[in-house]
This record gives sequence, structure tokens and C-alpha cells, in this order.
Amino acid sequence: MKITVWARGRWRKVTFSVSDELWERIEEVSRKWGFKPEEAVRIILLDGYLDEEADEREIEKLEREIGELEERLYKLEGKWSPLKFRSYYSALDNQNLAITLSGLTAENRRLRGMLNLPERDFSRAEELIHYYMALGDRGFKGETGTGGKRGEDER
Repeated sequence: MKITVWARGRWRKVTFSVSDELWERIEEVSRKWGFKPEEAVRIILLDGYLDEEADEREIEKLEREIGELEERLYKLEGKWSPLKFRSYYSALDNQNLAITLSGLTAENRRLRGMLNLPERDFSRAEELIHYYMALGDRGFKGETGTGGKRGEDER
């Protein structure tokens, strides 16, 4: 079974595997003492739990496992941190491009009005602007939810 633990700000998460027999033991003990299994895992992780019957060899084995898992965690963080860095700056670039696109569409509308040219449909561009500026969670459906022009009724 895999358990995922989120940090307080939900910016980081750690997923680790728990053997089925250990999970059954956690469920058994939590039932015995009236806890939910999730609460029992939380208590184990935050307060530290050590079985009174555990011997030195078992403790050393667990410490080695913890060390190996920490090493794997650091390797994974090292592997993925450049990707997170690049994706952050790509998102910033997309926001800057959305701002530029917004300005260009406004200028196009103004110039078309001055030259008495017919209006153009910029709904797709507006959807992209809203998406990249994270102004709504509508995805690519636009203001009306239909993908049509602004102000149209939803029918």
C-alpha cells in the first residue's frame, strides 16, 4: 500500500510504501484503540512509535531502511528540481505572453473601431488569456461556458 503525506502548505508531498502485513497491523491496533487508520499513521509519523518488543537488530534494520529511503528521496528531489524550476519560469513566460496578447487584441479592437472595420471574434484568444492568467477554472470554454462570443446567451 502507498501512503502520501502532504506538507502543511500542500506544496510538497511524500509517498512511501507500506507492506500489507504492516498495514494490517496498523488497522488492527487502530481498531483495538478506537482510532481511524489514518490517525494512527499520523501518530506514528509525528510522535514516533516503537514497539516495546523490538530488539536492537530490528531497530538497526529500520534505521538502515530509513537512511536508504532518505537517500532515494534526495536523489528524486535532485532529479526533479530542475524540472520544477523550468516549469515555474515557463508559467511566468506564458503569463507575460498572455498579457501581451491581451494588449494586442485590445489595440486591434480599437483600430478596427477607428477604421470602421467589422468586429473580429477573439474568443479563443480570450480563453487562452484567462487560462494562462489563471483568472478562472473554466478551462477553454470561455466566458459563457459555450465557447461562443461574449454576451451570447447559453441555449
